[in-house]
Amino acid sequence: MINESCKQHSRLVQMVEDVREDTGKQWTEINRIKNRPPVWCTVVIALLSASLGSVLTYAALAVRVATATN
Repeated sequence: MINESCKQHSRLVQMVEDVREDTGKQWTEINRIKNRPPVWCTVVIALLSASLGSVLTYAALAVRVATATN
């Protein structure tokens, strides 16, 4: 085992620990990306949201026109 008090190898030990930490962060991000919804699901949600927004806007304008003519 490398003695951590050795000046020549102390930086090496720190570099190995940093690599292990970075690898753990990378796997965390990879798992986060793998757990997101598929693209088709995101597209369907976006289309449904746009449709709902259009319908509500049309309904609000229809009510406004109906109350303005009375």
